[in-house]
Amino acid sequence: MELTRCFLHDQLHPNGPSANKIALEECPEIYSKISVFNSATATFYAPSDESGLRGMRRKRIRSTHSWRNQGPRRDCALVVEDESKLGIKGLTPVRILLFFSFTYQGKLYPCAFVEWFKKYSSHPDKETGMWKVRPHMVRRCRLRTVIHLDTILRGAHLLPAFGGATHLPTDFHFSYLLDAFDAYFINKYVDNQMHEICS
Repeated sequence: MELTRCFLHDQLHPNGPSANKIALEECPEIYSKISVFNSATATFYAPSDESGLRGMRRKRIRSTHSWRNQGPRRDCALVVEDESKLGIKGLTPVRILLFFSFTYQGKLYPCAFVEWFKKYSSHPDKETGMWKVRPHMVRRCRLRTVIHLDTILRGAHLLPAFGGATHLPTDFHFSYLLDAFDAYFINKYVDNQMHEICS
C-alpha cells in the first residue's frame, strides 16, 4: 500500500516533488476498494504487421498465481520511460507482479505492481543482436514500484543469458525463470513489431 500511495502522489503532482523525496505521511491515503485482475490487454500500432486492422494489434499480458494449474505466470512488458527516444532506447522491461485498480476522488487508476530490469549498455549485444538486461537492484533488493497501465506499450519476452551453463536441472520449473539468472535478452524475434523496436 505504501508504494501505491507514492504512485498516487506522483499522479496527482506530475511536476514534483516526487514521492521518493517526501515523507510517506505527505502522500494521499487510499480508502477505496482495490480490484485485482489476472491480465490486461495492450493495444498498439504495428504498421509493418499486415495481420492487424491497419496495423493495430492487441496482446494479452498475464499475471496470475496459477497458470493451467502449474504455478504462477508473471509476464513481462515494455514500459515507456522516455517518449523522446526512439525504439527500445526509450523503453524499459518490467515483470508484472500484479494488475489492480482503485478509485481516488472519483477517478479510476488502473495500475500494475512491477519489478524493473535495466539495460547493460546503450547498444545491443554483439553476439546475439539482442538487448541485454539485468534485474534492477537497489540495496540488494529488486526495484519494485507501482505504475499506471497507460505507460505499458506491449508485452515482452525475456530469454535467459545462460553464460557458461549448459543445462537446467530436470526439476526446474518455468515459474523460476526470471529469478534464476543474472541477465536476460529482450527477445526481438517474437514478432515484426518487436523486431522493429529492438533493432
